[in-house]
Parts: sequence; structure tokens; C-alpha cells
Amino acid sequence: LSVALSGIVLARCPACARNFANLYCNNICSPDQSLFTNVTRIANRTTALGTRQLAVLEYQCFYRQAFAD
Repeated sequence: LSVALSGIVLARCPACARNFANLYCNNICSPDQSLFTNVTRIANRTTALGTRQLAVLEYQCFYRQAFAD
């Protein structure tokens, strides 16, 4: 998912685009992810260099009402 692509889709509503980008960045970059994220599905993958890694396919997020507001 690209934040830039979502900006194109949400261009008619700048507030929606900013809110989506904020939520996306919080999900991906927050140092406190373990407090609100539950990984529900993973898969094994191999990088281009042949290194084996786990990849997150699905997760659940739990937010407080204050954050949602």
C-alpha cells in the first residue's frame, strides 16, 4: 500500500487523505505497535538475496476512542 496512491484516491477530500496517511504511518512506524497491534497471520518468504524472513499478512489494531476521535 502506498500513501501516495491513497492520496490520489482521496484527493477530493484533503482531510480524509491526511487522516488516512496519519493512521497508516501510526500503524507502520509507531514504536508502540505492540500496545495496539495483534498479528493474526504470517507467512515465510525469501528475499532477493536468499534470506528467509517472516512477513505479516494480516493484523488487528485496537485504538482508544480518543485516538479515533
